[in-house]
Amino acid sequence: MRENGRRLKRLALAMVLPLAVAACSQSGEPKTAGETPPNEAGSAEKQGGPLTKFDPPITIRATMNETGKDTLAQGDTYENNVWTRGYEKELGIKVKYDWIVADANYNDKMNVTLASGDLPDLLKVSPVQFEQLQQAGMLEDLTEVYNTYASDLVKEFYAAENGAALKPVTKDGKIYAMVSYPGALDSSDMIWVRQDWLDKLGLGAPKSMQDVIKIAEAFTNNDPDGNGQKDTYGIQLNKDLPINAFLLGYHAYLETWFKDGSGKLVNGTVQPEVKKGLAELQRLYKASAIDPEFGVKDFAKSMEAINAGKAGMFFLPQWAPFPVKEMIKKDKNVNWVPYPVQSIDEKPAKTQNHQTLAGVFAVRKGYEHPEALIKLLNFQAEKMFGESAKTERAGYLNGLTGTGWQNAVVSNLPANKNVKAMEEVVQALDSGDTSKLGLEAKLFYEDIQAYRKGDLDKWHMERIFGPLSSQAVIKHYRDNNLVVMNEFIYAPTKTMSSKQATLDKLRAETFLKIIYGDLPVDDFDKFVENWKKLGGDQITEEVNKTVQANK
Repeated sequence: MRENGRRLKRLALAMVLPLAVAACSQSGEPKTAGETPPNEAGSAEKQGGPLTKFDPPITIRATMNETGKDTLAQGDTYENNVWTRGYEKELGIKVKYDWIVADANYNDKMNVTLASGDLPDLLKVSPVQFEQLQQAGMLEDLTEVYNTYASDLVKEFYAAENGAALKPVTKDGKIYAMVSYPGALDSSDMIWVRQDWLDKLGLGAPKSMQDVIKIAEAFTNNDPDGNGQKDTYGIQLNKDLPINAFLLGYHAYLETWFKDGSGKLVNGTVQPEVKKGLAELQRLYKASAIDPEFGVKDFAKSMEAINAGKAGMFFLPQWAPFPVKEMIKKDKNVNWVPYPVQSIDEKPAKTQNHQTLAGVFAVRKGYEHPEALIKLLNFQAEKMFGESAKTERAGYLNGLTGTGWQNAVVSNLPANKNVKAMEEVVQALDSGDTSKLGLEAKLFYEDIQAYRKGDLDKWHMERIFGPLSSQAVIKHYRDNNLVVMNEFIYAPTKTMSSKQATLDKLRAETFLKIIYGDLPVDDFDKFVENWKKLGGDQITEEVNKTVQANK
């Protein structure tokens, strides 16, 4: 499911090894912490503004993950494309890739590179790799160059969500990396329901968990597809157990760290609220309201069942319209609608959001031009979202297909840009005034208008950015303070790295057996005990220490 999820998210828009203990400058001389290169090119007086060209030009060594041929314009390569040519022409920065590998192999290749000690100038790394490099003293402090060179647009991006993006890469008040941070809101959970089935059965929109349960049972027992057979079920799951949106109705937050009554961070997976939600899922499974074969179906197989018209409800984030859009092209009467998570009691249900870094970009200690990283980010932001974007964006996005940005050596997006675009789109749809639409919002607006005029291929845009859409659900969460944030935003702790896979397997096996009825619900208590013994207690201690140390 994870691979499918990552692929669909791109459409909708987005390791422990020994390290060398010292880094060298390009001249080969060791550079210790606190030294300033003798021919420092990083002063504002010498280099000017955010997009001032290096003269003479400079070279920066980097690495690259393959992004797919569809992201490249005809005749372009990863080494020679609209981005690399733009860097050289407008910034005086020539990007030289030490290696380019398939995306799936990138982290492994980077681990080998880090172990070798021969580091590229620009380090595109994982959070774990960042922590290793920073603790080994192998990264440049970027605080001054960020404050001096970052454009207003880039600073605006990083200021979102109270500066959450840079917190994981800030140590003792110093910034050691830049990041790609899409914001947390798009990770919101929601419930997708066949509205045409609701209408056929005379059911209203879900306003409580009790309603969700009744709808699931009605979709199972009341022949919503009208074929005279009992061959549908209410809820589609898969073996990866995408049950967050259901459990949120019981105020249970899987794999989320939040403060308990004493102010200590605890993991939501082992809280008693989870047990209550699992008990209801077990009852619904016994009542045939959940796909009886979900435990052996991966994401793709579960979506096949949904597209075959077998299920009336599933739980996915905002990009869910993509895997079901073909249903609408075959039958325009099919109507999937997103709803917020619902509560089992008088306490409002909240979604859970996780801060996800789409990339971490650092500079090796000793590289003479650390400001080059900031200028590369300024350039990408300007071409995609600045004044230049009005005339140049199409060229940098491969004809506005939305795929070309991956070939920028580093990139960032405005945090939570999608909900903002939705607000602009809905306002334009209501008023007819398109003058205030941003570049992306204008494209979304045009796609929605095309759908409303009969182009079923654009239905997904209506359901992501229209008035009755996933982004509208996200706006509801945001505006009503219905978000629980994961408060652990740092790289995995030592015990997480060694034990988390074991704990994840334990959770998956136990929860699956409970839902199937192979284990009694009370075995959740045994799961909690085992979780704590097998590393959970140690991880909890490490998580609290890490958060305290980074305050």
